[in-house]
Amino acid sequence: MYDWLLFDADNTLFDFDAAEASALERSLRERDIDWSHEVLGQYRTINHRAWSDYERGLLPKEQLRTIRFQRLLEHYRLDHPAEALSFDYRTYLSESTHLLDGALELLDELRGSYRLGLITNGLKEVQRPRLTNTGLGDYFEVVVISDEIGVAKPHAGFFDHAFSLMDKADRARTLVIGDNPNADIAGALNYGLDACWLQRPGAPDRDDLGETYRIQDIRELRQVLGV
Repeated sequence: MYDWLLFDADNTLFDFDAAEASALERSLRERDIDWSHEVLGQYRTINHRAWSDYERGLLPKEQLRTIRFQRLLEHYRLDHPAEALSFDYRTYLSESTHLLDGALELLDELRGSYRLGLITNGLKEVQRPRLTNTGLGDYFEVVVISDEIGVAKPHAGFFDHAFSLMDKADRARTLVIGDNPNADIAGALNYGLDACWLQRPGAPDRDDLGETYRIQDIRELRQVLGV
């Protein structure tokens, strides 16, 4: 049915929630800034809005690196340099090796039967080291990082770039797997690709997506593919 499988990275293969929490806690504690789950929740709200603006073309990637921390510090009325906090956070995040349970084992099973690609909206200085540190990079023929090409999912230009690297791939025989309803699923469907939505724990139900498949655990992709 499919020749190519295109995987999102964060919260599809990487356990980004765990890595994010660890990197943020370490960055804040080193500056004697109070750490709590409330702070983490506030950061995640700010971060989600910033990435959403970036994906819609409303926020330049140059601002994305720092503005999240600037807004967090302003929210708590803290006088710390946002640039330095952002740098430390990205450094610690790049060192993380958190993966979702079963991700590597799944890729081991799939790479002999499918051609695999990784398509991620991310920062190159974070994603490239994580791909190396976890060994994920060895599984993919094609890796596309939005920061490196100047366009993000869900825009067609991102998928144009991916397909330019995919040896004349057939859209009808390509499946995108990801957790983000807009960037991954809507982006894929609008480009004429099948899409498998990984509905992570706590993610609200969506009846309007029109996804081809829906799973709650990355290991359930085996059933979708019949392997």
